[in-house]
Amino acid sequence: MGLPSFTTEQWLISLAATATVAFFAVAVLQPSVFDAEPDWDVSDGCIGGQTSHTQGEDIGIKEHYHPNLKVIVDGQQIPIEPNTGIDQAGCREGMRWVHVHDASNSGFTKLHIETPKKMNVPLGAFFEIWDREGGPKLMGPDDRKFDIDRNGVSDWEEFDITLNVNDEPNDRFEEYIMLEGDRIELILVSK
Repeated sequence: MGLPSFTTEQWLISLAATATVAFFAVAVLQPSVFDAEPDWDVSDGCIGGQTSHTQGEDIGIKEHYHPNLKVIVDGQQIPIEPNTGIDQAGCREGMRWVHVHDASNSGFTKLHIETPKKMNVPLGAFFEIWDREGGPKLMGPDDRKFDIDRNGVSDWEEFDITLNVNDEPNDRFEEYIMLEGDRIELILVSK
């Protein structure tokens, strides 16, 4: 008994159906396969020498949006300093592509993301920028792990870490791609 003979059209329909089923299986079983890759070098971007925040169009800014961030360690909010990412080492008299103007000690701090093109800006890029001002430190460029207390030990070893984005749990942590209006809450609780 041999294989049934199919017309070319039937073979193409069978292949398309198989590909569709495989796509949906991956989408359901491993949705992270479709997550955008973070643009880590965004933390080195600098809008240099501009004195006015409103001149963004003159310096080639194509994207400008505002996620909001709150970091809580053992029930205490960690303040993000005003002007983080502005006039700092490597970007004197300018602003990093991710920066803060005003900060909040009791609520979310508005991050300003201003890039020359559409980029996938990860939460961890802001922590790299924040570190340049003496704030929380990442372990290094190759493993991008939080080190909020700057003791050289990854926070993953010291804390249970939760990330909520718009009041929903998120497991992307440092790699989470920030979007306009996001309310990002990073919560660390000592183990």
